[in-house]
Amino acid sequence: MVSDGELVDRLRSFLRASDLNTTTTTGAVRRQLEADFNVDLSEKKAFIREQVDLFLSELENEKKEEEEKEEENDEEENGVKEEEEEEEEEDEEDEEEEEERSNGGRSRKRRPKNLCLNASGEVEERMRNEK
Repeated sequence: MVSDGELVDRLRSFLRASDLNTTTTTGAVRRQLEADFNVDLSEKKAFIREQVDLFLSELENEKKEEEEKEEENDEEENGVKEEEEEEEEEDEEDEEEEEERSNGGRSRKRRPKNLCLNASGEVEERMRNEK
């Protein structure tokens, strides 16, 4: 007879290699194990079912952990991007202040831009004096 450890090892190997969307029954798994070991495993139905359920729950837990790690990485990346954007804004403000100081306290005024649609229906920015 085959030991439980050998059954579990082979069952997990079989499930890892299988398309779990099409391997739908524990009967199919049991039949494959019977073919692999060339023994009748009818008395092991409940054990096999438990092992399949255990494998699937572990697989689901692994998937959740991976998703949580990805979310954490995304949050960290977004935090870094936000920090970089803030630093860029601060740098721009510093440059404007420096320019203002070099112009004797006078700031160079920029003309505000208007948004309008071009002939293709795309949004364009135009200076106020442009027609």
